[in-house]
Amino acid sequence: MLGGVRRRPRVSLRKLLLELAPLAAVLALGAASVRTIFREGILPGWDHPVHLALSYFTAKYLLPSGRVIGWDPYNNFGWPFNQYYNPGAYLLVAALSYLVGDVNLAYKAAFLLVYLLPAATSYAYARALGGGALAASIASLLAILVAPWESPWFDAGLMQMYIVGMWPQRLGIGLALASLALHAWASKARWRWLVVLSSWSGALLTLTLLSHPMTAVGLGACLVVQAVSLALREVVEGRARRALGPPAALAVCLALGLALSAFWWVPLFETNARFHSMPAIKWRLGPRAYLEALRSVGQVNLALIAVGAVAYALTARRERLPLSVAASLSGLWMLALSALYPSDGYIGARLSLAFLAFLAASPLGDPSLPLLLSQSSLLLLLATGPDSYSFRVLAWRIDLSKLLPLTQMFAYSKFTGLARFLMLCASALALSKLLLAVKRVRRREYAQLAYVAAGIALLAILGPALDQHARLTDLSYPLSGEVKFKLDVDFPGVKRLKAIMEWLARHAPDNTYVMFQDTLYRLGDWRTLPASHYFFLYSMLYEKPQVGGCYGTRYVTQPLANTEWSHLFGQPIPWLAAHPDELYRILRELGVSYVAVYSPPLVAAMRSRSDLFEEVYSAPLIHVFRTREVNPIVSIAGGKVLSVRIRPNLIEVEYEASEETYIYVRQVNHPGWRAYVGGREVEVEDYYPDIPRYVVVFEGVLTNYKVPFIKVKVPAGRGKLTLEFRRVTYGHLASSAALVALALATAVPLAPEYLKRVLRGLGAGQ
Repeated sequence: MLGGVRRRPRVSLRKLLLELAPLAAVLALGAASVRTIFREGILPGWDHPVHLALSYFTAKYLLPSGRVIGWDPYNNFGWPFNQYYNPGAYLLVAALSYLVGDVNLAYKAAFLLVYLLPAATSYAYARALGGGALAASIASLLAILVAPWESPWFDAGLMQMYIVGMWPQRLGIGLALASLALHAWASKARWRWLVVLSSWSGALLTLTLLSHPMTAVGLGACLVVQAVSLALREVVEGRARRALGPPAALAVCLALGLALSAFWWVPLFETNARFHSMPAIKWRLGPRAYLEALRSVGQVNLALIAVGAVAYALTARRERLPLSVAASLSGLWMLALSALYPSDGYIGARLSLAFLAFLAASPLGDPSLPLLLSQSSLLLLLATGPDSYSFRVLAWRIDLSKLLPLTQMFAYSKFTGLARFLMLCASALALSKLLLAVKRVRRREYAQLAYVAAGIALLAILGPALDQHARLTDLSYPLSGEVKFKLDVDFPGVKRLKAIMEWLARHAPDNTYVMFQDTLYRLGDWRTLPASHYFFLYSMLYEKPQVGGCYGTRYVTQPLANTEWSHLFGQPIPWLAAHPDELYRILRELGVSYVAVYSPPLVAAMRSRSDLFEEVYSAPLIHVFRTREVNPIVSIAGGKVLSVRIRPNLIEVEYEASEETYIYVRQVNHPGWRAYVGGREVEVEDYYPDIPRYVVVFEGVLTNYKVPFIKVKVPAGRGKLTLEFRRVTYGHLASSAALVALALATAVPLAPEYLKRVLRGLGAGQ
């Protein structure tokens, strides 16, 4: 045990290097598979432009001022995207950019590191659960292999990272596996190492939360299950005092993790109801999420898990063997029935029983594989969504949503990613146990046959997997003759998007928005244009405000800003095309003067109203219109705006007015804005633009919709208004205290041993 009851002999460096050699080979294999991304250009897939732009702003504006979250006025009226959405991923890119000197290169390096991270942490978790070097090596390999049945939306595989750009989810999963490993080690350690390891498990919980909130929720559930399982194991083995270790480690981990992340979640929950909780996509797939997860794991791995569950059940002592086998078979039976009958209304009950059955089996024999299956079953239950949380058992109606907090805020199917990696780890443990079973063959002639059979089985399982991986990645490039991981420069259709952005950067004033209809996949296929929110790069490349170019009205916070699918400004495009006067009014109220669109009805409608719109530029399929009058972001009633400077966390306005009046700023008045005129703080007030009181969202229509913009009363004369954004809550104090606690928890337990060494050295010197 790490830091445990008895002193262990030192591990030689040579032995350590030999053990880690397979992991190093796996990491090298992964790096070789994606090396082609380090060419000129950017990763173009769906969300990459968004993540790249927000990483840039984090590196240039937030971290230098000591902030992790902040206000980005360049994008969508200050949509709080980089305040609460994946700041952990942007911190990683920003930190790497200081090392390599270029944000785009740092972004690619982060992509590579995140791809490889689950391999290293799966290795660590397999070892922490008692698996040997073989099991850990197989787990690391399975974590990076790419298979044709991967889902680009749910399983956090390489295809999801590249095509959809959801690499922050994989980052969260890699961190979550490391947190679970540290908690497992802490649960077995003496008190001082328990404090150190569980504290850092909590720190990784915080980083998981910042990288991907749903993965952090899943990690919290897995930590609780792990603590219960390991404590039950100690009780069953008659070591009641040591049963306190897992829950104590859990308490330290959760307390420190929640405190460290308080700077993030406290302001989020304080403002959530008003600024974030709108009907949004919930990834609510129901039973399909369970089937997608099983498919992404693969049939071979599922078969290994089934056989391995029985093999691990047989490790129980004789008196516990019937119960161990019965529990494991019951869990497998419930999983199989859930796959055969996913839509009969009982999948929630079956997955709950599977979770309880594997949890019951975990302390009876070797706990590692049953624990992983128990955690996976719970995550898959959460992934199937709220319809599965309520079910009937005989005469009782059970509603799990009453036991699970905040379930209405879950992005349900996002739990499948972590479940998949836990199941892959379980498959690795199962395969390792089966391969190592040949050691029990005593007779020499049979042992030789057993070793040959084991080698053939390993080759038969891993050989096709490696072949599929090579065909789906750039591992065999340039022999394959085609780059799989194309960059934006590989697509001719991107040139016209760059030309449009360059023209707008030259001609559009700083004090107005440019509205981009989201490119997504509508302008072509992968031969001419990637499926990409490519226009979002405008804000990063030219540091000018833009609206749209990203995401749909399915998502939270700003339906007005989102232009995916068939809506603009939260309105159906056919309605806007039929009412160009209303479109013009919306543009005026929101401070938009330039519109880049490709929808034919909208283009035709704007061309027909030359009194309102002027077509000023075009590229194939895309047309740029300018309103006849400039619609400013910052305006003044009864005066003149002399200059406007817009930067992240800062808006400066020089004005001239003959009398006391108001300055209007078309940015969301999110708590955190403070206004100063002539060095004196003044009140920041709300005002509401004259826009339609309904917006179309994914699950229907929001009526009486209002978005608060900013207005500030300023005195007469020539003056300067400064708006600064800094959101400070008691969560910042809690996080600061937690950082001190983490430092002390790391240093204090190590201090006695350090002092002993110092005193021993002084004594030897005398």
